[in-house]
This record gives sequence, structure tokens and C-alpha cells, in this order.
Amino acid sequence: MGERVIETVGNITKKELVASVRNETYCNKLILENQEPYPGYNDMSIPDRLEPDSIFAITKLQYNDERMYRAIAAVKKAVAYDFDGAAGTLTYQNKGYNCVRFKQLPYKHVGEILSLFEKKGIEFRKARKTDAFQSIIKVRKFFSVKEITDGIYQDTDDKEITYLKIPLLLRWPTFEKITMNIKYNMDDSVWDAAQTSMYYKSGLMDFVRIYDKDSCQGKLLHIREKYLEAIAKL
Repeated sequence: MGERVIETVGNITKKELVASVRNETYCNKLILENQEPYPGYNDMSIPDRLEPDSIFAITKLQYNDERMYRAIAAVKKAVAYDFDGAAGTLTYQNKGYNCVRFKQLPYKHVGEILSLFEKKGIEFRKARKTDAFQSIIKVRKFFSVKEITDGIYQDTDDKEITYLKIPLLLRWPTFEKITMNIKYNMDDSVWDAAQTSMYYKSGLMDFVRIYDKDSCQGKLLHIREKYLEAIAKL
């Protein structure tokens, strides 16, 4: 079949262990970082990180997405280095907080970046020490994917990420339970899953985002089939 490329926006939802940043960020803002990127990917070969995978700068107010993304675009133009920024929310003590999620941003640049955001009217909460806790994180971002076979899409920017189309959005506890059951009954359970929804012309498409450094089409088809079987029994 021909490759159908989709460029769109949407949401990705996942559970991660986060805590206060321990490294020097040259600012006094509340910044969290993930302690276990792709927590379901239990491959011991992942090296220790010298720089953060993802960091989350907690905003003082709930800014709308348009304002956030205009600020992200303006700040990216103002610096000579590249980084990825996205608007998001995370849960802490059963309460939702708005944030800016950063990737490819070294610790040493965090203070400069947040200062530029504040000049654009995006304010952040003051720093405080936060021990590690599990958080449901939702990030609103741009996607570029291509359909490689029926119901399976490849991320065009990251070959280790694929998306398995499913017919509906699951509540997080249900999604987590199904995922654990599938992994428990597979010999190769070295993959991480998250929920994704993408906008398209007729509404929303729902997916399971899979991170797997050694995925193959047969494995992805098997995982998708198991999700579909579990959903059909709900």
C-alpha cells in the first residue's frame, strides 16, 4: 500500500515518574524532570543521561494553547540553539497544573529560556523541592506520521516510535490495565506505551503510541491485535 503521510496536531498522555530538577538551571522556577523516560521500556542498555530527556516548567496561570505556542515560537526565534517545546498539563496531588514541556534543552539554557518566556507574558511558579511522584502527563503537540500498513503509523521524526490505531479513547486506568496484561502475556515485553489522539478532517483518531528500539511489523501487528481484542471485550 502507498504511504499516507499525516501532519496534524493532537495529544499524548502517559504516566511518568517526575521530581524536582537536581542540576543547576540558573533560575528559581518550579521545574520537574522525568526520572524514567519511557518507563515501560525496561531495557537495561539505556545509558545514564548527562542532560534531561524531558523537563516540565510549571506555569503560574492556565494560559490557552494559542498564547503558549506563540510564546514558544517567539522564544525559538530569539536563541541560536534549537529545542522542542510543547504545552501540557500534569497531575500533582490529584490536581492539574499547566506546564511547558521541553526536550533537547540542556540544563544550562533553562534559565535563559524561561526568562524569555516571561518577557512574552508566560509566568512560572517559584521553585520548591519536590520528591519523586507518579504523574499523568498530557502534552499537546505536532505529529508527522506515515501509514506503513493498515492501522499502523510510523513517526517520521523518530524511527523508534509508532502509533497503533484503536477505535476509541480509553480511560487511563483501563488503558494501563490492558497494557500490563498484554505485556505480561508476551515473551518480548520490552516496549513502552502511551495514549495518543490526533485531529483529522472528520474528528479525532485514537492510537497507542509505542516506543521500541527493536520493533518489527509483526510485533506491532500482534500488539495492536491484542489491544483490539481487549477493547472488544469492554
